[in-house]
Amino acid sequence: MEKDFYITPDELELRFSHGKGNRKFSFTKMGTEPDIWRKECKAKLSDLLNLDLSVSSDEVTLLRTSLLGEVEINAFRMKIDENFSIPGYLLQPKRAKSNDRAIMAIHGHGTVEPCLGAYDDYHHAFALGLAKNGHIVFCPELRGFGALKNIAAKEVGARLDYWNWGEHMAYSLVTDGMLHAKPLIGETVEDLLRWEKWLVSEMKIKTLDVVGISYGGDLALIYPVFSDRVDRIFASGTLGSFSVIFSRCYNAPAHCIPEILEWMDRSDIAGLNAPRPLGIHYGELDRPSEKNFSASYNDTVMPSLEELKAIYGAFGAEQEVQMLVSEGKSHEMDNEVLIQFLEQSKR
Repeated sequence: MEKDFYITPDELELRFSHGKGNRKFSFTKMGTEPDIWRKECKAKLSDLLNLDLSVSSDEVTLLRTSLLGEVEINAFRMKIDENFSIPGYLLQPKRAKSNDRAIMAIHGHGTVEPCLGAYDDYHHAFALGLAKNGHIVFCPELRGFGALKNIAAKEVGARLDYWNWGEHMAYSLVTDGMLHAKPLIGETVEDLLRWEKWLVSEMKIKTLDVVGISYGGDLALIYPVFSDRVDRIFASGTLGSFSVIFSRCYNAPAHCIPEILEWMDRSDIAGLNAPRPLGIHYGELDRPSEKNFSASYNDTVMPSLEELKAIYGAFGAEQEVQMLVSEGKSHEMDNEVLIQFLEQSKR
């Protein structure tokens, strides 16, 4: 047959979309009292993430310590079970503003090292910057990244990997988790809860603020929903609707929560944190384009923000939501805005 016999994309209708979803548990649809909505929506989110909220802070070992100026950085390893352990870094300034308050600093796609100042990327060493500003900071490395890019690396013939920029990425860690009803983001929330329990029991931390960017921004909105210790939240490069982050923004799949849009969207999840102070941050240039695979500041952000404010308003706390946009910046942390938010919220 001639080459022009075969059907081409030009001959097909290719505008497929699953739509925006039913969002059955969204605040605007349920029409119930705020506290009832929160209880039911939180329970559904826990179910979709398949969370085990009974996780404990298992054996934690200090591996080594380094001093960077006035900040001591401690490298820890937590044993999850006989086959798996995870890393995390505790940053302790010599003159901390508080000894019983800490910040959970959550990285996005990449590795934990630039959060600690090893080199510069869009994280802009925000964890180290917070520690230099007098805050105790805990910075965990997340499943699928850095030292955990292949969590089956020591099992011959196995490969459960996620982020390995510059090489082929099949995201097998995500897809394998889906087969077992364990989305990556849910298992990561469990890890954050494990570290929180350790910080409380061993480091005597009573209150946590949470800061995250990109995928870490998603986690900064989700993890506190299941914590009684979190006070303030700063989430950069997130909140826009789940309905566009894959189809238009072409994000990688760590964010994926099966069935989420049948029940709720990011604004509903963020709203479960009311009345905690919440800073939603973007770089003004972080918009959809052929070269931007973040595209966090997209056209779903403002409608999502209005939904979020309506939820906070129902809890009498609309003033606790701040929209923060950094002029001239793209998908990147703005340390000055971050510190201003944290300091302003304390007053």
